[in-house]
Amino acid sequence: MKRPIALALVVTSTLGLAFAAPQEREAIQVESRSLDGELLLSVRANDKPLDNIIEALADEAGMRVSGFDGRRQRLITVDLYERPLDMVLEFTLGSVGLDFTLEGNHITISGHDATDRDALLRAASRGYQRALNTFPSAEAAPAAHLSQAWIAEQNGDLGSAIAMYQMIPSTYPGYPELAAAEFHSARLYEELGNWRDAIQHYDRLAELKIDHDFHAAQRLGRARCTIELGDPKAAIFQLQNLDLHSPALDDDEAAQRILVRARANNARRDYQAALADLDQIDQLQSYLVRSADYQRNTAIALEGLELFGPAARAWLAYAERALGNDRLTAVELAVELFLDANDESAALYAIRFGETLGGSPKLTALSGVIDERLGLVRVQPTKPTSEKGPAERLERARAAWQAGDLSATYSALGPVMNDSRGLIEVDRAEVLCLWARCLDRLEGLDAAIDVLRTNRPQLTSLENRMRLDVVAADLYEAHGRFDEAVDAYGGTYR
Repeated sequence: MKRPIALALVVTSTLGLAFAAPQEREAIQVESRSLDGELLLSVRANDKPLDNIIEALADEAGMRVSGFDGRRQRLITVDLYERPLDMVLEFTLGSVGLDFTLEGNHITISGHDATDRDALLRAASRGYQRALNTFPSAEAAPAAHLSQAWIAEQNGDLGSAIAMYQMIPSTYPGYPELAAAEFHSARLYEELGNWRDAIQHYDRLAELKIDHDFHAAQRLGRARCTIELGDPKAAIFQLQNLDLHSPALDDDEAAQRILVRARANNARRDYQAALADLDQIDQLQSYLVRSADYQRNTAIALEGLELFGPAARAWLAYAERALGNDRLTAVELAVELFLDANDESAALYAIRFGETLGGSPKLTALSGVIDERLGLVRVQPTKPTSEKGPAERLERARAAWQAGDLSATYSALGPVMNDSRGLIEVDRAEVLCLWARCLDRLEGLDAAIDVLRTNRPQLTSLENRMRLDVVAADLYEAHGRFDEAVDAYGGTYR
């Protein structure tokens, strides 16, 4: 017979006038004992004031209580046997919509705020953890781990979420929740850009002998990671295999698969095929046409076909939907493409949009290019002649490279390569690209590729990694190594 999670539950909760009469305290039965160093409390009371019950518990535990205020009129019935103090408080106070905090020897009572999402998540996490600590072998324990991991995801702690998901295969290997744990671990590794780890967990999921609903999602996720690891042809084969053995259930699922295929075609530099895929998604009237991934793939395909104006507009659409540094990177690409299309007015609009996102040194430099083209007079501030910081050195290196001065570019970038603190990631990516081009001319291709290969994993933004990929491919092509150039576009440097 399975042991219930609680030997007794709070069974009633009523409101009424209550006064702290001595006989009411006497009718509240509270006992305690220590087990393995932990204090366990038993409490029994029938229609007694909440504050009297909590104060009796605090007295028994040697603690102080505060925060009741106007909550003294609540009457409750409670019958709990040998439970930790925090569990007793959770049951007792939770039955009337109250919360608590334990700090040292002090209990503070507070109300639940149904609009405070973070507080509710903390309370849920605390409850799951308490249940897991008390009943680690319960049948519902794996599901509790899944919930804990989901809460960690909501809090943005993806590393902790993965660790919690992976407690299931290590502790509960035969449970049906194992499939969800492997899938979500793979999904989070993919989100973090750890493609090989993601594939490892996608493969573990595929090898499971239990029933689950992640078969199609597993194959689609593995195809995405295969693209990122530089083998888009294999990814397209995987997608064809998926469609053959597991046809999409509806248009939305079909659109998701087509979008991954578009990404693979972009990686193969088959931009016409990528645009055809994207148009197919549009024809399906899928919600994906409003997604950041759709706009990014559209921008890459259009840029690959040298349709600079439409590509720039697609990058701006991506910037409106993206997160973090990717937004400014997309705006910078849009400005450059508008300039390539000789559309200075659109470039100026993109500059203004970038300024609303915080701006960047590169946007400032591009603004100068626009002003020069439009014939506007710019008043240049007097610059100090003292030693420059990383941002100023990058600006100097950029100008030197455009002027064809290899020596000045190399000289300006050297200190930045040793210490790039203060630069945002997009600028660090530009430093690496310029430095690699310098090394290619001064020390040879291998030295240049080695710098890009070593530093690529340190870039968190996909767009910034792609910038390195383009430079690596350009260098390979310049040396007649076209097969390696194709791989470089996919993120693999031989």
